[in-house]
Amino acid sequence: MKNIKHDVRFLMNDDVETPTNLIGKKVAPIWEVEGEAMGESMDIIKKVDADEAYGETGYFKEASGRKDIGAWQKKYATQFRLLQRPRYVHPQSVLPEFQQREAREYFMRGHFVPLDGHDKKSFKELPMEKIQAYYEQAISMSPELIEEVSAGLLELEPLIHCEEYCTEGGLSYDDVDLWARLRSISLIKGLKVPPKVDAYMRKLSEASDVPLYWNTAL
Repeated sequence: MKNIKHDVRFLMNDDVETPTNLIGKKVAPIWEVEGEAMGESMDIIKKVDADEAYGETGYFKEASGRKDIGAWQKKYATQFRLLQRPRYVHPQSVLPEFQQREAREYFMRGHFVPLDGHDKKSFKELPMEKIQAYYEQAISMSPELIEEVSAGLLELEPLIHCEEYCTEGGLSYDDVDLWARLRSISLIKGLKVPPKVDAYMRKLSEASDVPLYWNTAL
């Protein structure tokens, strides 16, 4: 949104060495300037937004602390995991960090799909063949899950203040969090997105010059 010129370099999801060498742990994204590197998305945004070297400061208002959007996210967390995670690593996915099989398998082992009572720990201990089977099962459940999430987006509609920002008062860190989460739903083909939610997603996509995934949805 501040039109800061930068180079983007994608790492395979199973690349542990590169981020560890840069910041001491496997995390992305990483912001590197003049030999100094830092991780964590929100920390990077706050640093850039507070530095006059990158233009106007205070571009984003502080997070409001509102609980309603967080409650909505929690309510549909299971459906989102079942719909989004298999699409991130689908063989037809266009996400660059998953263009190699080892990268996809690394992600799958570390990101459970909530089926048969599994949690992150128990899922990680399964053989890869079983993990892949659960991911395929999640994809097969798409029709009913898409219906549930489409209905859930109707509940989100009145929580969004306007097309430009979700919380009254202007663009804030509430939007940084919400829009990033909503961007992932554009991977889901057939999802019915109500008008205000759709307009909000597209408006911030245009403003930030970060594309949605609708054209390559699965």
